[in-house]
Amino acid sequence: MNLTQREKQTIAAGAVLFGLIVAFQVFVKPAINRVRTLRRVVSDKQQLLGELRAKSEQYKAVSRGLEKIRLEMGRKPEERKILSFVERTQKDSGLMQKVVYMKPSTMTVKDVYEQNTIEIKLQSITLDQLIQFLLKIESSELTIGIRTLEIKRGLRDLGLLDTTIQLVSLSLIGSD
Repeated sequence: MNLTQREKQTIAAGAVLFGLIVAFQVFVKPAINRVRTLRRVVSDKQQLLGELRAKSEQYKAVSRGLEKIRLEMGRKPEERKILSFVERTQKDSGLMQKVVYMKPSTMTVKDVYEQNTIEIKLQSITLDQLIQFLLKIESSELTIGIRTLEIKRGLRDLGLLDTTIQLVSLSLIGSD
């Protein structure tokens, strides 16, 4: 079979075009798809990295807070005596005559810490007296907090309050 020059050129052009299409399908198209996938993955990973950095900062803040609590718990025993602190605070707030009862209790937590709890019942106090007392407790340098707070209107005078407060403090066992 004799082909003319034009037919040979057409066949050669077709073969080159077929070769380019095959090369595009085999090499270029997968590379383009891979680049798109990598760009999407990089974007997702950058977002994940940002989240990890935020979690890392949160972890560091919690670790610093925990270390601060450990340092406070390791201080001198007389600084941590919750009962004497609460009595001083009641006296400073003018609540000594309003105390119905104070129930201290101690519980061991995981053989390392001692949880000291005091339940205080106050009767016929004003809202201002309660707020001042709670502010002094919360602003203390001791590791002490308010676990529960129950407030009721007074039975005799509706303008006064009856309240039960449960305070809690942690200390290391054996540091007394």
